[in-house]
Order: sequence, then structure tokens, then C-alpha cells
Amino acid sequence: MPTPTPPPTQYPFQIERVSWQQAETDLRIIREFIFIREQNVPPELEWDGKDEHCMHMLARDKQGRAIGTARMTPDGHIGRMAVLRAWRSRGVGSSLLKALLTVATARQLPRVQLDAQIQAMDFYLRHGFKPQGETFMDAGIEHQHMTRQIASLDEHLNIRGLREQILGETRGIIRLTSRDDNRETAVRMVEQGDRTLRLFTPNLDPRLFDTEPFIEAVKKLALDNPRSKVYVLILDPSIAVSRGHRIVELARRMSSHVFIHRADEEDKDRIDSFMVVDDMGLIHRAHNDRFEGVAEFNNPSEARRLVKEFTDVWERSRPEPELRRLHI
Repeated sequence: MPTPTPPPTQYPFQIERVSWQQAETDLRIIREFIFIREQNVPPELEWDGKDEHCMHMLARDKQGRAIGTARMTPDGHIGRMAVLRAWRSRGVGSSLLKALLTVATARQLPRVQLDAQIQAMDFYLRHGFKPQGETFMDAGIEHQHMTRQIASLDEHLNIRGLREQILGETRGIIRLTSRDDNRETAVRMVEQGDRTLRLFTPNLDPRLFDTEPFIEAVKKLALDNPRSKVYVLILDPSIAVSRGHRIVELARRMSSHVFIHRADEEDKDRIDSFMVVDDMGLIHRAHNDRFEGVAEFNNPSEARRLVKEFTDVWERSRPEPELRRLHI
């Protein structure tokens, strides 16, 4: 039976988190074209020697071509926001900025800051930035310093409010700190889903995903809607194969609803874990071996970003023979 590909996302681009070492060529091409050629920024100002120490976001189109970029320094200074002219006003800049803000939240930075070109101020105002001080000239272009406060994780919703969370309605970030936090949140979110579950996990962590409540929640999602789909991406199937895993048995028995793929070798170094339910709710942990993470029951924009990321990895993946042969 052919294995389906998740449905296409709304926007034909994806956002990647990259290092300077990984994507220097693409980052240089975008910034040279926009800043040096289009805006006449002197090369010695553009290449300031900070890139190797920054975290970069890179936007690519469906063909994998770079179309936009942004960076953030370790202390939260956002800059080098650049999108090719043909892709402006199509959500690329917003997606780049939101991806950086998500990282700032995960790093528990108290605030982020940037120096906005005057013509871009409205864009940053819409994303919660506030002007600070007087305008100034930089590389012959008028700028405005702007900042945005980042709520600390301690100010986010407490796990005790989990029962009040409604998928697609309740807004706010829930701080996850323990195994039980992750278990309860995952079950609560999946129980409310009725269309799709996308789960990216390095090793199908049995502490979280091989529990009776979670399996029952996945089964409910799959059975309640004849068109529902559950997609599971795994990097290393060895634990599931050696110890057995109930979600694997579920995929074997519900093969038209639950699909498990092994990620391509290109993605083997990833250490994060995330799930997206109905393209609205999400759980994201930066390190699969740690329980610290965040959950949101209603953040469609961030959910879309993760779905794009998931779809990209899924398209490179393949069904895992060892998992198909496993009978629990």
C-alpha cells in the first residue's frame, strides 16, 4: 500500500534554523543581493564578523532556493532581516521573525532588540516591538532602535491550568518541566484532535509515547474521523524494535490512518522533538532527552512553521522495514 504524503501547507516556503557554517553560501547570496546591491550598504559594514556566533533563520521556496534570512546574536539582537522582492508581503518576513522569537522564548531571554529601517517600522510594530530613543543613520539609511519584552517561562501558564486548555481556542504558552507534564499535555492535546497528528521524535521515547492514555488518545483521533491521519517520524527505531512499542502495533492494525517513517540520514543529527495536532496545537522540546519544553493549544502560525519543517523531513523519509515487521 502506498504511503501518503501529508497535505501541502498553505504557503510554498519553509523556515530552517541554520548555523553560519551550514548555510554560509545561501546567507551571503541573499544579504549581498539585498543589502549591498539593492541598498548600497558597504561590504565592510555588512560583514561585521559576528555571523559565526549568531543563530540564523533561512527561508527557502519549494525548490529549496534561499529567499530570505534573519539572524539573532546570543544576547537577543535581531538583524539582517532580508527577503527577496518577489517574496515580500507573502508572510516570509513574519515567519522568520516569529521563528526567532520562539528561540528567544526557549532561551529565556528577557527581551529582544533590533535596529529597524524606518520604512519597516510598521512591520515590527505589528509584531509587538516598541521604538526606543531617537532615529539615527546607519550605512546611510535612517533607523529606529526597537525592543520587545519576552515573557519568562515563569510567567507562562502553569501546568495546573491544563484542564482548561481547549485546542484551537485557548492561547498562552504552557511551561513543561517533567515527564508527567509532557505526558498529561500530550494526552490532553491529542484527545481533542480530530484531523491530524504529526509527531517528530528521535526515538519514540517510551516514557512519553508508549503509555496507555497516549495510545488511547491516538486511537480515538484515528477512529473518530475516517479522514484523520497520524504521521510519526523517527530517527532511531532501535528502542522500539528491541523493547516493543504500542504505537507501532497501532500502526500495523490501523495502516490506513497511522504511518511511521524513518527519517533520512540527512536529518540524523537532530535532537529536538515536537508534535502538532490539527495544525493548531503544538508541543516542542529543544532536546529530546530533557523534559523542559513548551506547549500551546492555539498557535496556528507556529504550528504552520513546524508542519512545514515536518513535511520537508517526511518527504525525505521512508517507511521503516524493522517497524513493519515488529509484532507486539
